[in-house]
Amino acid sequence: MTLFALRKWFAVLLVSCLMLLQPLSVANAHSPLTTPSIEQIVDPLMKNEMNNLHIPGAAIVITQGDRIIFKKGYGFADVEQQIPVYPERTVFRIGSVTKSFTATAAMQLVEKGKLSLREDLNTALKDYKITNNRYGPITLHHLLTHTAGIDEKIYKRDNRESVIPEFSTEPVNETLQMQETIFTPGSKFQYSNAGTGLLGSVIEQASGQSLHDYMRENIFRPLGMDSAELYLPEDKSKLAKSYYYDGNAYQTIPYSGIIFPGSGAANMTPVDFAPYMIAHLSGGSYNGTSLLKPETVQLMHAQQFAAHKRMYGIGYGFFKGETKNGTPTLWANGGIDGFTSKMVLIPSESIGIFVAVNAAHPGLELHGKVVNAFTDKLLTEQVRKPLTPVDGTIDEIKKLEGQYLLTLTPENGWGKGLRLLSSYTYTVKALDGKTISVTGLFQNEGQQSLEKKFVQVDDHFFQEIGGEEQLYFHGEQGKFYMTGPMNFSLPRIPFIESPSVLLALYVIPGIVFILLSLVWIARFGLRKWRKQSHAISKIVPIMALLHSLFFIIQFTYANTELVYGYPAFYQFVVASLPIVSLAAAAYLLLRIGTAKERDRWKVANSAAAVLSILYTGYLFYWNFLSIHYS
Repeated sequence: MTLFALRKWFAVLLVSCLMLLQPLSVANAHSPLTTPSIEQIVDPLMKNEMNNLHIPGAAIVITQGDRIIFKKGYGFADVEQQIPVYPERTVFRIGSVTKSFTATAAMQLVEKGKLSLREDLNTALKDYKITNNRYGPITLHHLLTHTAGIDEKIYKRDNRESVIPEFSTEPVNETLQMQETIFTPGSKFQYSNAGTGLLGSVIEQASGQSLHDYMRENIFRPLGMDSAELYLPEDKSKLAKSYYYDGNAYQTIPYSGIIFPGSGAANMTPVDFAPYMIAHLSGGSYNGTSLLKPETVQLMHAQQFAAHKRMYGIGYGFFKGETKNGTPTLWANGGIDGFTSKMVLIPSESIGIFVAVNAAHPGLELHGKVVNAFTDKLLTEQVRKPLTPVDGTIDEIKKLEGQYLLTLTPENGWGKGLRLLSSYTYTVKALDGKTISVTGLFQNEGQQSLEKKFVQVDDHFFQEIGGEEQLYFHGEQGKFYMTGPMNFSLPRIPFIESPSVLLALYVIPGIVFILLSLVWIARFGLRKWRKQSHAISKIVPIMALLHSLFFIIQFTYANTELVYGYPAFYQFVVASLPIVSLAAAAYLLLRIGTAKERDRWKVANSAAAVLSILYTGYLFYWNFLSIHYS
């Protein structure tokens, strides 16, 4: 997999994982919301942006009160067959928006007294227990707010057979046994597919049903969501295909199965998604059917965690935010197999917006443009309060400068090394005693790195000038963090820990060993051709060949296969090649150190041996080998 493809994969992973955007204020619709008025705004935008962003198909559904006020499909669900997108018939994968349904299911069980928000989850778990929670007990509240401290799961998360497990017990238990928690539950936000996977398993054990059956009987059927299910349909004729644009044409992205259905497995038509938005905007009811009690809906929509009192924060199953004009919103994003989706609720107007796209990272940018166009043109009353800067000194602000790292890679097991290949940095610069600039990736802005300006409105708390982004700088356990982009807490890193440096330390030695192998082969062939009898060292080329073979296989095969898992041959043979090289290097150094005869290649051979040892240690630290550092 190329570095470009890895970054694109990570962008999709980020999308699978969330984004950002708070309460109390009222915006009034300046003009009546009708299909023609919405169409007048949305249609030109969709035509231009889908062409510019190379998006093959999309659907938009907008609700207000208890009805759909706009629904429309654009482009193609199947490019090859030229099948249009129909919002009533075309099924989309909604990715991590599934997490909102999973949270709703959990809160239904809380209402029934089968689950408790604040008790240790081990009291509710019957099939296994959480034993690797070294920082303290995990509760349902922690899972619902992504603050449980569960390490991310990437290895063997998906499968090519499009299989969704009926029950989550086995994959969740295996994950919990292999990965320890990484911080104190409730202390900070860390988006976790594994955490929501555990949440789905908790629902199964509390209800006695598979998550699919529970949702079908308690959410999908009651709301009339006939197309909704967690399994991929056997008949895929109505399921849209997803694509990426390679610069010349659309390339199909295959469907995959995921081991945590509650994290992102749901599929449905955009029109069938509408009742869910209406229910959450109507006190938990839809067409006389009660999904949740009004007080439970309030609890889900309220801020349940925020790193700073002024941050938007997160509820249960919903992130909180504002539109650019200051209107409070609830939202969720999703991405899977090239599909991206976004749900935005505007409670003050009882409006729900759902956008589904069958393209990878450009889809999120389109979502943002649709929501912004709708709210800018049709909800025009300005409710955002003027920013009141807090004056500081340029020296104080300069203390915040530096590079901050965003990554979704696990800290344990296979996949830790993805940090070298697919992380993003944000650069913070002080402009004056109250203003900073931040350059990096931001939600709904596509994949280009942008510079945004922020003003300090509270101690170490910054608000974007003319936008909705928020940043909070704080220290924690000897490290300094910036919390804000996509709700994550990003550690400040020294230059030596920047992705470019770490990647260079991974790639350059691999290339050096490939060149050493080629030089030795050429030198060996030249000696044979000249019929020279003088022997040349074979240990260095053995070391170089072992490292070269591992590096080529790892870079071209292992990065691609990581989410599907490795066969035993790769885990125990290929991933052990650098260890064999290390043993050869140690033997070579011992032989050089004890040799009595003079060797003109002594320095070069010693350098190659030391490089092999250091490189193997580096690979070991990043869990590339058959044995892992963490």
